[in-house]
Amino acid sequence: MSYDQETIELVPARRRRSRAGCLGWLLLVLVLGAVAALVKYVHLPLRAERDRLQQQLHDAAARETRLKKDLADAKAQAADLAAKQEQLSGKLAETQAEREKLEGELKHVQDELSSILEPQINAGNVRITRRGRELVVDVADQVLFDSGQAEVSDAGQKVLAQVAPSLLGLKSFTIEVAGHTDRTRVVNPETRERFPTNWELSTARATNVVRFLEERGKIPGARLEAAGFAEFRPIAGNGTAEDRQKNRRIELILIPASAQN
Repeated sequence: MSYDQETIELVPARRRRSRAGCLGWLLLVLVLGAVAALVKYVHLPLRAERDRLQQQLHDAAARETRLKKDLADAKAQAADLAAKQEQLSGKLAETQAEREKLEGELKHVQDELSSILEPQINAGNVRITRRGRELVVDVADQVLFDSGQAEVSDAGQKVLAQVAPSLLGLKSFTIEVAGHTDRTRVVNPETRERFPTNWELSTARATNVVRFLEERGKIPGARLEAAGFAEFRPIAGNGTAEDRQKNRRIELILIPASAQN
């Protein structure tokens, strides 16, 4: 009887312990679930957010470094551009001053030659014109040469002797002497023997003018050029005697040395 009673008392105790164990496991499962949920829904998102913020901070630092470098480069470029602009401004002012000086020289010599050659200008044998930065003294062949000849005539030497001092003073100018003819062929046998075509005649005339300016006018040869163009650069037609006369000419072309660089 007492054994049965003891057995009966032990059964509820076991049941109580079993229920307590179940509750313990249940609590453990709940706690683990809560921890897992906390990790999943709180810790992991926070860590991801932390990593994202750290990456953004790193990227921002890298951008800041790049921007500082770009700013430094931009400042260096700006300083370089400012230096170049100052240099160009100086060169521009220098070029402008040089241009004004050349213009003044051309104007002076144009007025001077116009005064010296006034009788020939009034007679229509000489024209003085501007062609861009060049001054062109256009002299009819009859002023400088006898018909069919390439040697400078006595009258032509007097004209060139008057012109030479003015040209000598233009040290910053090259003087191109260009010979031109009309389209009429050389027909005189004696002349044709010396000058088979207008090329030879125009070139010989230009060369003789250059020689006079160098030898008698004392203009340095380095500043002189001679060229013959025959009939291929006319300033008028070839149908009338008047037009043909205009085409037979010597041009003294004053060219600034800077324009040839």
